Amino acid sequence: MACRDCGFAYASDIPDQSALDQFYQNAEHHLHTELPPGLARIHGNFFRFVQAHARLASDARILDIGSGMGHFLAHFQQAGFRHLLGMEPSPAAAKLAREMYGLEIKSATVDAFVTDARFQLVSLCGVLEHIADLRNSLAKITALLADDGYLFLAVPDAETFGQTPPAEPFLEFALEHINFFSATSLDNVLSTCGFEKVTVISQHNDFYDNHYLLALYRKTTKAAQPLTVDDVAAGSLLRYVELSREVLGPVETLAEQLEASGEPVLIWGAGSLTSRLLCDTRLGKANIRAIVDRNRNLQGKALLGVTISGPEALAKHQGATVFIASTTYAAEIRDTLIQQHGWQGRILTLANGAR
Repeated sequence: MACRDCGFAYASDIPDQSALDQFYQNAEHHLHTELPPGLARIHGNFFRFVQAHARLASDARILDIGSGMGHFLAHFQQAGFRHLLGMEPSPAAAKLAREMYGLEIKSATVDAFVTDARFQLVSLCGVLEHIADLRNSLAKITALLADDGYLFLAVPDAETFGQTPPAEPFLEFALEHINFFSATSLDNVLSTCGFEKVTVISQHNDFYDNHYLLALYRKTTKAAQPLTVDDVAAGSLLRYVELSREVLGPVETLAEQLEASGEPVLIWGAGSLTSRLLCDTRLGKANIRAIVDRNRNLQGKALLGVTISGPEALAKHQGATVFIASTTYAAEIRDTLIQQHGWQGRILTLANGAR
């Protein structure tokens, strides 16, 4: 949906904030003790942006909301900042952050977090697009900041969605993404919540092959600026839908062929892409013998009644067709199948169909 008056783009018909908070408290699909190099580069880029544009003393109090496993906050630790705190709804992720980096991480949501401390910097990396009640949550975040404190945000840049065909159809419409910001709509939201812009840039990252807005704002008592109509996000999203459907077309054809052949199929990957393909194509009707994922937090769970297993399950299905439901790790998974498991069956990917 897009607002007729201001152009702000968002997902409609979503659960309320309490349901979303519960989802993130229980979410384990993003947990990883080994940080992929591409994600490490993203966190490093975020930190260098803050370092370049925010004047922060080494004794500044810094709060990272949605801190995950602490990978971003650890950059401040390594740079000598001493007063660091993370807020993370997932207890499992908070525990990993404490174990890996020795960081102080509170397991809480924005609504439930209580502290008397005021911070010189509050950061939200890949968080604001997930928040249903923006007005209420931003009011709470504003109250956590000291006077003239900085707010750092990193959100997907909706203005760039429709520029090129996506490697993965509808990737930007992740199951839990609600808000789709352009630089204009981000300014509108933050201005009405008591912030003035320091700087906003759009930066490409090669890990997800998309663009993020890196934004630094400062708490202010100045009057909010008049709203500027966002006249780009809606058109960009419409183009993105069209491009995603084009990319999905060959996958739909492939899924129909797998259903018709009845051949045994293994799906490697149990993330949101697999869920989407099982719903939106005939893949769920194929002869799926196993779903494989290296994430131990997913193993033992099920999709469409099929238990998610580790790569050791491959030994039981030699010669079957493997459908790699990942774009980020497709090449790595293909190499693993061939080099470690000597795979003789077909290997299918979104990128090139079949080996």
